[in-house]
Amino acid sequence: MTRALISVSDDGFTYISLNGATSRYSDTGQAIAYLGDYARETATPLTVTIDDGTKKTEVFLDENGKLGTAAAHAGNEPVADTEADATDSAEKTAPHTGAEAADPAAGSAAAAESAESAETGSDPSRDYEGMAGEGAAASSSAAEGTPEGSGGSSDPSGAGGDGYPLGTPFSGPAAPAAPKVKKTRVRKHSSRSRPQRLKKITVPGLVLIGLAILMIGAFVVPNIVPVDTSEAPQTIGSEQQINPASELSVDKTSDVVPSYDNSPTWETEVPKRASVTASDRGVLLVYKKKLEVLDPDTGKTRYKTKIDEAPTFAVDTVIDGRPALLWQAGDTAEALFDGEKKPKSYQLPEKARITSAGKSVLIKSGNQLSTFGTDGLENVPTPKPGSTPMAIENDELYSSDWNGPVKAKNVETGEERSIDLERPADNLQIIDWISAGHGKAITLWGEQGASTNSGHRIQLVVHSLEDGSILSTVTTTTDIVGEKSWVRGQAGERAYIGPYLFDLQSGLLLMDVSSRDIHLSEPRGTIVPCTMDTNTSCLLAGKHAFKTDTDLLAVVDGGESALVMGDDSTVRAYPKKSDSHDR
Repeated sequence: MTRALISVSDDGFTYISLNGATSRYSDTGQAIAYLGDYARETATPLTVTIDDGTKKTEVFLDENGKLGTAAAHAGNEPVADTEADATDSAEKTAPHTGAEAADPAAGSAAAAESAESAETGSDPSRDYEGMAGEGAAASSSAAEGTPEGSGGSSDPSGAGGDGYPLGTPFSGPAAPAAPKVKKTRVRKHSSRSRPQRLKKITVPGLVLIGLAILMIGAFVVPNIVPVDTSEAPQTIGSEQQINPASELSVDKTSDVVPSYDNSPTWETEVPKRASVTASDRGVLLVYKKKLEVLDPDTGKTRYKTKIDEAPTFAVDTVIDGRPALLWQAGDTAEALFDGEKKPKSYQLPEKARITSAGKSVLIKSGNQLSTFGTDGLENVPTPKPGSTPMAIENDELYSSDWNGPVKAKNVETGEERSIDLERPADNLQIIDWISAGHGKAITLWGEQGASTNSGHRIQLVVHSLEDGSILSTVTTTTDIVGEKSWVRGQAGERAYIGPYLFDLQSGLLLMDVSSRDIHLSEPRGTIVPCTMDTNTSCLLAGKHAFKTDTDLLAVVDGGESALVMGDDSTVRAYPKKSDSHDR
């Protein structure tokens, strides 16, 4: 009997090893659905071994693709000799993000738990194991070190250190309709693309403030209910232009930062090997065994201390209505509130994962949720089984199952509201959750049978989390955005995914650079660092891409000041020009 191996990797993806080939899927459910199609199309029964790294579970697919337990079929048949090699192959294929995925142990039980529902066709809902949105690379640094890796698909994955959930691609349930094997070939893709870095790198472990935006793992495994479809969605190549090219000019500038004065209001020299990140709440310096926070308005020291280990996560946040700069180091977190001279210390739960997808920080430890309060950690109600907690802001926890609606539950009063996402077209359905938080939900929609790596035409949709209305849609393909992350920028002004730049306040598309050789990086306020022509650094401001080597740390004070890291290891603050001098 033909055997297949499903292995759940640390990166959150699931890999199938079948007939000497290895392919990648978003989760165990999607992998089983694919194997069911394979068995049906080839009239080949399969014994499937699901290995999550801690235990192995066997299920059986008959020649009709019908799923059942393997107990009645396994007998004394030994596991194929190639299984170990297949596992090694899957591990090598898996992109290393240094990130924790969405509870991969849960995936191994998915097939067995859902066998009954698959046979009866009951319960069409699908639970999913986790989400990952976007994160970003650590900001500029004068340090010499190892690049952080990706972050919310993006650079912070490695920045978070081993086991920290940064940049993990989405791990969800089986696609509503798995494409037929004879019609759609599932293609292997690399991990979510990481944003281009401009110049310098920071020491491993430090995440750009305000950009570690990730989703938290869910609590249950998906029910697998394959759906047949006689029609395949439209396939189109990534080289085919979908949207009209945005108007964009490439210019030179004599300004250190476009539209900002060249005379700094303050400057502070920092250690040459220091890791430097910046936000509205402060400039965070880490060097040797010291941590220092500078006031972004004056450059003077707000706080300084000795540390045993470098922070792995830092973010601007709001705690009980009070703005604070928060950072994590090991199993502790520190929150430096505005106006305070010393931070408040928090003891984190064991194996805690934290996400700043929303304006407040959400903490997950096992199946327990919590958030930061002024007096300590505060428990957050766990959503119902089948729902994934995505973000917390304005005292509301956002969660949803695969098809929605999004539930917003007030963690103080227990009141809950339901947010139905407006459908972009009658024939479209959600094929991937990209991100949620900061008042927006970002999803991919496609025809029945489309998936994130199937090469089909899809819709990238930004919804309002107030009423579920569509704020913007972009016609694109899975080749362009299917494996990309939503990266929110510093100050909450801009966000991008792949070549598409959005106004994070309105949710509207600002720029499409898919037809230009320009790669976006983590936005700083309304200015977006970028690269063009592979190796030329630039800053995107408005509809102009300015060629410059400026290492922009942050845009603070409502856009009135730009913080720059100089080649001479000096941080400088440049004021915005008067209106008469603006471009």
